[in-house]
Amino acid sequence: MMLQRTLVFCQLVGLTFQATNACAQDWEQTYGDGVINEGRSMQITSDGGFILLGYTYAAGNGSADVLLIKTDEYGNEEWSQTYDDFINNGSYDNTDDKGYFVQETSDAGFIIAGVTVEEGEDSEDGELDILLLKTSPSGETEWAKVYGYPRNDVAWAVCQTSDGGYAIAGYTVTNPGDIEGDFKELYLIKTDGNGAEEWSQTFGTDEMTAVGFALEQTDDGGYIIGGRMGPGRKIQNNTSSDAYLIKTDASGTELWSQTYGGDYFDAGYSLQQTADGGFILSGFKSDSDSNYADRDIYLVKTDGNGTEEWSQTFGDADTREMGYSVQQTADGGYIIGGTRDHWPPSLGDSDMILVKTTEAGVEEWTQTFESVTGADDAGFAVKETEVGCYLLLGSTSGGEQTQLYLIKTCGEVSAINSLLTPGKKLERIIDLWGRQVAPTANQIQLYIYDDGSVEKRWMTEH
Repeated sequence: MMLQRTLVFCQLVGLTFQATNACAQDWEQTYGDGVINEGRSMQITSDGGFILLGYTYAAGNGSADVLLIKTDEYGNEEWSQTYDDFINNGSYDNTDDKGYFVQETSDAGFIIAGVTVEEGEDSEDGELDILLLKTSPSGETEWAKVYGYPRNDVAWAVCQTSDGGYAIAGYTVTNPGDIEGDFKELYLIKTDGNGAEEWSQTFGTDEMTAVGFALEQTDDGGYIIGGRMGPGRKIQNNTSSDAYLIKTDASGTELWSQTYGGDYFDAGYSLQQTADGGFILSGFKSDSDSNYADRDIYLVKTDGNGTEEWSQTFGDADTREMGYSVQQTADGGYIIGGTRDHWPPSLGDSDMILVKTTEAGVEEWTQTFESVTGADDAGFAVKETEVGCYLLLGSTSGGEQTQLYLIKTCGEVSAINSLLTPGKKLERIIDLWGRQVAPTANQIQLYIYDDGSVEKRWMTEH
């Protein structure tokens, strides 16, 4: 079932640059026929549409199936496919199969990474196994592979590599659990173009647990992995953990690793190599070791060796904000997509959240979205579709059904960008005291471009 609603946002609320109005028309869509339908990953496809990935629980079915949905540029569903039963070879559907990351491949098909979970009495395969699924452009299964040690293994990210193969990142449990839980190691697998494993590497120590949530092949042919690392066998929500970045060469050998954060529970969920050869990492940062600790979106910019150049947090004291996806935008800044919620949940519902920053990480604006009043909404993946327009994928839960939730929004950013001088890149905005600021009404502000030129601007409110 799919629902489309057209939204009109006038995000600048009457603010104009040089008498230019700022109002944009956006849309939203929901998808999913099951009782529970979750969206986790999204890509813009070569035809200008979108591919959406997650999982679904059909009515009366206690196990999940991988869910893949292809849409046009307006989010109208073109086709959808579900995939299941990778362990039992079709004899009985008794597995949870979930998709966590999707990428369009060079042949216009799709590669999916996730997990398959055996729920039978015999769990010799470790209950959790890594799933890698290749489809045709129309979503038909071409092949599926399952990987893992004798215990739990999970994949959170995949990328097609320059040689036509695939790289997968997640975690594995190679040692038996004890009273404190399982010892997790960050897990990197390289396959050929048919999913046959070529090599794998694990990263971690006897004292530290490590998990990989994000992966890219870097310009030098190696890999960059983002995640979290913490002491002990099991990272609990109220124990110490740091956002984690690890760089390898093309064979998966570690070149360097870095951790970022404070004294409490911090994590990195999404990364990208930036235009200057460095990296941007998003996640969350906690302010205490309490179960009720406040969390803020955490954004870290590093150089090419992982050395931190700057970091920023975004959030309010009475809500918890988590950044699950980050992308560098056309203007050199960053867009972060995620979730704003409350803990405990009885204090309020949750919303999808977008945060836009400058190249230096200074907040330009923040927007939250909800499908209907009182629904719990969560954001997991963001993409810039064109300059100043963004696509945010997540889920919405209200009544008796949870559905994939997709929003296209433009609004204030497109209004600002349309007034920038063509052919120049905006580096920062400062006030008359030289302080870097966001666009502000009723102030003279200086727009500084990458060629050294400066423009004086005035934004009025009416």
